[in-house]
Amino acid sequence: MTEISPYLKIFFGLLFVLLGLGYIYKPGAIERVNRLIKETFLNDSYVALHRRNWGFLLLLVGAVLVYMGVSRVRGW
Repeated sequence: MTEISPYLKIFFGLLFVLLGLGYIYKPGAIERVNRLIKETFLNDSYVALHRRNWGFLLLLVGAVLVYMGVSRVRGW
C-alpha cells in the first residue's frame, strides 16, 4: 500500500490550523471568503454556462490521478 507524502500531510495540517484560527479570531474574513466562493463557483448561472468546461477539466484531472495511482501500484 502506498503512503501519503509527509509534505502533503504537513501542508494540509497547516492549512487546517490556519483555517481554525481564522474561524476563531477573524470570522468576518471567513464569511467574506465563503460569500465570494458562493457568488463565483457555486452560482447557478455560472455552473449552467461553464458546466462542460469544468466537467472536462475534472474528467481529465481524475483520469490523470487514476492513472498515476494505478501505475504506482502496478509498477509500470
